[in-house]
Amino acid sequence: MHNPKPISPSARYFIKLLEKRSMEIQHELESQSLASQEVHFEEIDLFFKQVMSQNIFIYTVGQNGKRESTILAKAVFSMSQVIRIFYSTSFDDEQSGFIRIRKDQKLQLIIVERMHGIRPKAELLYSSADQCHVIRFLIRWIMRRVDWSKTKLANLELYRRYHQELQVEAEAKVNAALVQQEQERVQREYEAHMKRRKVRKA
Repeated sequence: MHNPKPISPSARYFIKLLEKRSMEIQHELESQSLASQEVHFEEIDLFFKQVMSQNIFIYTVGQNGKRESTILAKAVFSMSQVIRIFYSTSFDDEQSGFIRIRKDQKLQLIIVERMHGIRPKAELLYSSADQCHVIRFLIRWIMRRVDWSKTKLANLELYRRYHQELQVEAEAKVNAALVQQEQERVQREYEAHMKRRKVRKA
């Protein structure tokens, strides 16, 4: 049987460097693979499509530089998975501004930034890889600006549908509980019947 000589110190050193470099390359490949993954944005798109169709009014800065109430559909502009919420449309360009929501493939994040004034520079407000966290941030931003004198819940189709869905879900839970109770009753009766049979046989 062939018995190889022990590995020399120089060969050990070489193998150690090969192993280290192999791990670095593997890490780089994994990082590239992660960076090429799609950043999901569809929940944010869907959220704005649904709320834009409602009679929700928010306060913005109007053309004359004064606070005015604007229907959300006029304040929100969405195109190619970039959403803008205009909070100021003043004639004075220094006062114009909007919130921009976009995905950053390289950073693997959804970015919320403020763009204000002439030749605006993006000011980071929030970022997350999780759509739900971004939506929560945007909901809080919108809630602080809702004009409650014009926004009436009873006029929102989404509000009516929300309560209809809650009703359907509640009824489904009650029905499921009734079915469960009936199954348990039948099971108890069956078990009692089997016990009686065993007693008779004994």
